[in-house]
Amino acid sequence: MAFVGIQLKRFYRLVLLPFILTAGILLAGFVLEGSWSPGRIRPVMIVLTQVPVIAAGLSTAFVLNGDPIVELAESTPTGWRKVQVTRLLIITGAFLAAAGLLFIGLHMMRLWPRDMGWVSIITPVGSIFIVNCLVFLIAVLTTSMPTSSLASMAIWLFLCFIWDPYITDPVRQRLIPLFIATAGAIFGWKICNDAERNVIKMAAL
Repeated sequence: MAFVGIQLKRFYRLVLLPFILTAGILLAGFVLEGSWSPGRIRPVMIVLTQVPVIAAGLSTAFVLNGDPIVELAESTPTGWRKVQVTRLLIITGAFLAAAGLLFIGLHMMRLWPRDMGWVSIITPVGSIFIVNCLVFLIAVLTTSMPTSSLASMAIWLFLCFIWDPYITDPVRQRLIPLFIATAGAIFGWKICNDAERNVIKMAAL
């Protein structure tokens, strides 16, 4: 727990960000619900509900790259993989929890775009999981925040404008991308392990 606390101190503002975004979007929905028609609110909600997904990818790219404590971990018993995976789990967990709250709030107000019932929660939660897992892989491969950030935007654009419009069922919509993202995260995890092994070898020389 102490190790998790150390990581939280490094980027606690980013952990709070998804909940701040959720509160802002729910407030906007509440205000618009009383003055606009559902037809006018729907396009606004389509845009606003994509903001947490974009923020999740960019936040993940930030916490996994460019922090001296990450590079320092390679020369300590802590290990690069432990730092990276812990950060991924913390930031992803925060955004997934906030996405769930956002969906519940908008669903109860009947403002969630393309709402098909409670099963629609798979769409926002799946989007964040997919983006963050693939950003994790890119971050491990490149250790570059600009590259990871661009990759997060490219993944989001693909899901939002190419994949989702043609596959409307929430389960089918997220099934294949979730498998790909999970495989990417596992591959990234193994690469982190290889990096640790190389550092241990170098330290033994």
